[in-house]
Amino acid sequence: MKIRKFVDRERELKTLNELYEKTGFTLVLVTGRRRIGKSRLVREFLKDKEAIAVQFEKRVWEYNLAKLNRAIGEHFNIPVPNFATFTDAFRFIASQADGRLIVFLDEFSYLLRYSEVEAEFQSIVDEVLPESDVMLILSASSVGLLKRSFFDYSSPLYGRSDATLNLQPLRFRHLFEWFSDLAPEDAVELYAVTSGVPRYLELFSGRNVEEEITRNFFDPNAFLFREAKELLEEEFREPETYYTILEAVARGKTRVNEIAGYSFIEPKNTARYLRILEDLGILKRELPVGRKAKRGIYRFKDLYFAFWFRFVAPYFEEIESGFPDGALEDFKRDFNRYLGFAFEDIAKQFLIELNRIGQLPFKFTKIGRWWHRGEEIDLVALNERERKALFVEVKWKDLSEREARGILKDLERKAKVAGFESWEELYGLIARDVEGKEELREEDYLVWDLEDFL
Repeated sequence: MKIRKFVDRERELKTLNELYEKTGFTLVLVTGRRRIGKSRLVREFLKDKEAIAVQFEKRVWEYNLAKLNRAIGEHFNIPVPNFATFTDAFRFIASQADGRLIVFLDEFSYLLRYSEVEAEFQSIVDEVLPESDVMLILSASSVGLLKRSFFDYSSPLYGRSDATLNLQPLRFRHLFEWFSDLAPEDAVELYAVTSGVPRYLELFSGRNVEEEITRNFFDPNAFLFREAKELLEEEFREPETYYTILEAVARGKTRVNEIAGYSFIEPKNTARYLRILEDLGILKRELPVGRKAKRGIYRFKDLYFAFWFRFVAPYFEEIESGFPDGALEDFKRDFNRYLGFAFEDIAKQFLIELNRIGQLPFKFTKIGRWWHRGEEIDLVALNERERKALFVEVKWKDLSEREARGILKDLERKAKVAGFESWEELYGLIARDVEGKEELREEDYLVWDLEDFL
């Protein structure tokens, strides 16, 4: 059963409360991809505080100004004013505020589409509010627009925020807070298709997860069926280009030249598109840990997009037309293999958490994949100052003790060619289930399975 409570935003709430306790004008940006929980975070913070909150819409700026006018009238208990500019509205707010007052403008990025409004907010921030006790919180989902407005040196609003909270998806371990009595294997499947995005998790009960995945992704009326396309169309002027690039990565094209060839884009231009997708947290660029390499590879960071482009995109038209059979057959056949890819990310989170609480033989400062000339190690964790290395293989399968020993012996072989000869080396294994793991631990191997994730 789902636990309907606020999960894992303690650090952000603490930051907001510390800024609230200060005096004088404060400007805070809250960013992150759509559905990540920005509005929920701020509204949790607003409880029991004096605030004017407005959620802007994808309409002309005059419509959103009218919404702000109505909110001002309601807050100050006066007839709805008719301010013709945002400057006039904020001048009134600053003059009438008695003590600390929060103004929360949700989906502020809808205003950033208008250059004249962006310039007007520079005047508001520089001239209207500095002598006030207003705490202005701006939330934005369009990362591209926000970066242009607040982080480009040439922008009128550059460098004017006191704090920026960039919300990330929930981590795997938080699923056990979100759902009660969630089996670890079900948690892996849920995380592999939602990437820990709160809005997506709300669509699942945690019971019979594969059936819920089928209902949420392979029904043309389902929210998650269309979400990926709509996000790309909302964020980008050339959504079809980004769509093709993500399709290429889903098909195993990981290097710039491979992606460019599949997408019919010049490699130099492809690199720019890839950087933007990396900024948005959809893709990640990887370099082999502990090895000098100039050319990295690109993989999915966002597991919702990874799943969608692997299992939904190739069959989008068929599903939309009411013929999902091919997609469902592909899903049933290959979902377990896809979980192997997702489980690597979950295993990495698990090691980072063990590292944080001091449950490993040494504190690592760097972790990632390693590969060279056809050899690959799933995770390598390093402490370069102490010259210590932990090599870990990740397997989404149930292993007998004999199979586990074979994997660990092969891992030792690969580690010998990884270039850490003079380092202290440790070897580990993370799998769905490992028979005889206690015996392996007695031989100084580090072995974990899903039981340990709880």
